[in-house]
Amino acid sequence: MIIKDYMDTVGLRSTEASHELQSLSTDDKNKLLLSIADSIRSKNNEIIKANNEDIVLAKKSGLSEAMINRLMLDEIRIENIAKSVEEIVRLPDPTGQTLFETKRPNGLEINRVSVPLGIIGIIYESRPNVTVDASALCIKAGNVVILRGGKESFNSNIKLTEAIQSAFTSHNLNKNIVQFIETTDRAAVDYMLSEMSETIDVIVPRGGKSLVKKVQKISNVNVIGHLEGNCHVYVDKDADLNMAKKVVLNSKMRRTSICGAAETLLIHDKCLRSHSLPIIRELILKGCEVLVDKKINKYFNNKLK
Repeated sequence: MIIKDYMDTVGLRSTEASHELQSLSTDDKNKLLLSIADSIRSKNNEIIKANNEDIVLAKKSGLSEAMINRLMLDEIRIENIAKSVEEIVRLPDPTGQTLFETKRPNGLEINRVSVPLGIIGIIYESRPNVTVDASALCIKAGNVVILRGGKESFNSNIKLTEAIQSAFTSHNLNKNIVQFIETTDRAAVDYMLSEMSETIDVIVPRGGKSLVKKVQKISNVNVIGHLEGNCHVYVDKDADLNMAKKVVLNSKMRRTSICGAAETLLIHDKCLRSHSLPIIRELILKGCEVLVDKKINKYFNNKLK
């Protein structure tokens, strides 16, 4: 594969597909997203088979158990991926919204209206669900997307992309609205960042610190990036205890290996006695190691550190 020729072709296809996607109404996009969810469910077995191939290769390469857990797909996770697409359908269309309007003294009316960005390149690591999440969000906002996933989930990503593209075909739409870079050669990423500024409108790196820093350093395309974070959950003094308990447990224990898992729990002073004990006890019961400050530790008779 000649990387330059391949990537230039990907860019040309995205440009052609962009005009088609931006002509779709909100209803058209929502119907398309529902078809994508159905397609993912219908290709459940194919996706799991491809994912098993990735897991075998990941274990041979010595990938950590936490990373393998992030990589793994089963029927439940695939169903959750499909449901996440349906949740995006219920979101309001972000395009065509009047964000600002004013009338000048001379009678000139000025409006600022939200429009699609155009073509978005997304570079991410091992989690294959990002292939679907990113695609669905881009479609909802009227953006064509070029996906470049990690080598660990290569086979899974190809099957997920095929499921997405089959939905386009069933709606007589250009399947290149979503494209996946079908090579693990890092030269494809370098070319995408340094040579495709005339095609790609923005790059979104989603992954670890080293990935984001590399993208920000060498990209000639505008980048929406992040570095390190610390995921907080805040329990307010007026929070319903049962709801707070469910939110905290879900945010931490649903999947502890993902980057969005809670790392810090903040509880308002006025509900420390009523809320901290039952919430923290439940976390410990579920197998979570909890470090608390001196104020909370007193409620546990100084048995927590």
